[in-house]
Amino acid sequence: MKIHEILAHPVWKRLAQLPGFADLSEPSIKTANGFFEFLMAHNLSSPTAGDIRNWLGDSPEPERAVWLDHLQEVFAVCQPSFLGEIRQARRSSKAKRDKNASDKTTGYQPSRVRKHDVCVLRPTYEARGWDPIAPPQQRAPKRRHVSVRPDSLPLGYQSELRRAADGLPGQEAGMQVPARSMVLRMREKLCQYAWSAGKRELDAELTLSGIDGYLEDLKTRLMLRPQGLRWATMRATVDALLLFSRYSGAPNEITRHLSAYCRDYAVRETGQRALKFFALARTGNSTDRVLDMAEALLAGAAAEEHPRKRHQMRNGATILAVFANAPLRNASAQLVFGETLFWEREEWVIRTEIQKTHARRPEVFEFPIHSEVGRFIDALVLGDASPVMLTTLRERLIRERRQLFVLPDGSPAAATYVPRVFQALSGNSFTTLRVMLYSDAIAHHGVAGIELAKPAAHHASTEIVKRHYIAETVAEIHANKIRNRRSMRLADRLSEGRHDLMAALEEYGEKKPR
Repeated sequence: MKIHEILAHPVWKRLAQLPGFADLSEPSIKTANGFFEFLMAHNLSSPTAGDIRNWLGDSPEPERAVWLDHLQEVFAVCQPSFLGEIRQARRSSKAKRDKNASDKTTGYQPSRVRKHDVCVLRPTYEARGWDPIAPPQQRAPKRRHVSVRPDSLPLGYQSELRRAADGLPGQEAGMQVPARSMVLRMREKLCQYAWSAGKRELDAELTLSGIDGYLEDLKTRLMLRPQGLRWATMRATVDALLLFSRYSGAPNEITRHLSAYCRDYAVRETGQRALKFFALARTGNSTDRVLDMAEALLAGAAAEEHPRKRHQMRNGATILAVFANAPLRNASAQLVFGETLFWEREEWVIRTEIQKTHARRPEVFEFPIHSEVGRFIDALVLGDASPVMLTTLRERLIRERRQLFVLPDGSPAAATYVPRVFQALSGNSFTTLRVMLYSDAIAHHGVAGIELAKPAAHHASTEIVKRHYIAETVAEIHANKIRNRRSMRLADRLSEGRHDLMAALEEYGEKKPR
């Protein structure tokens, strides 16, 4: 649009009467006119710094800086009180990091989410073409001291690990292909085993004496830890070696030997309280308390002056609120608009695939989010923009298929971001969420609460829930039932005893004295 056509608009006729207007440059007027059209299109009467950033969109950084300079020139004459919003938009308006730069993130690399062209940071082992034997892209934070490098494993073992990573069937007939996370665990345990066997001058392949020596070494190391020997760790280690031996077609004697260890450690594990229960007892956290923390954090974000901190507080509040209601596993927590998070029937819906530990085939999980929790997601969508922009921004993020949690500069948060933020805010690990869920459900609804909580935790077996999440709660419920039944029996006996005594007294009173 030409400059004379712009100045013919009523708003510009009024502004042209202000002192200093004649000194404004033509590019500044054109830029400001585009901003005014954006405000009118979205009915923004009191625009914010967030609205300015939305108007800038994904323009290159040099162009964004020039546009902000033009706005500042015009509003210095027309409305100086708005200059603070422009300065704030300038501070927080940075170009999004190039997608290729995420390759340099320590320990993680971007992977495409199925058929859509979207950059989502996933764990390394979830990337397409992941090679479990390849060396890491960056140097590890500390040197190996109880394991060998994967490329030092026997060539046959390397081949089997690569086959498992590619989803190819194993040697045992009818065996499920293990999940990628289990391939990673198998690799790490084999590397530890090879180191232990090398100390004893044994072959790196699994043998009966090598297994015994490795487990003895592991037990010795665990005893030196602050929490001492954990049978769950021993059982998980043997479980990984057993899974590999079955997949690779190891001799039957190896499989039987590992199975015996696995049964023994599983029994010992049941007599040892899981560390997550100690951690929950230490913090005293519950689902209700986590939700209260989320409310306080979101309310505090509105009073925070710095845009970067506001964004971090909204991220933290959303993590606490959403996952306290839908306690997903670590690998499923990085939600993506239009991929695993949808806006349907006026509410947010999580629809994702849950990857269980042993099964490579994921299971579908669908969970509608209550509006009281969905407003936390809306707060992230809106950012510092005006509330009237919410619908437009929802549609844009779903169209762009952006991660729910991004860093203040707009780059995708790492795969470990959600668990790390949750632990920093609550003092508990992300895996305690399901324990909280069941504990609160039982506290509010009794034993019936187990069935009410199972869909949110994505559990099908009640026995697994009782054994791994609420073993002590169930034991306490049964103990209370036994005590109540005993009290009732005792009360009945006392009642019967009193009746007999009264009968004896009455009988005695009826007798004549001698």
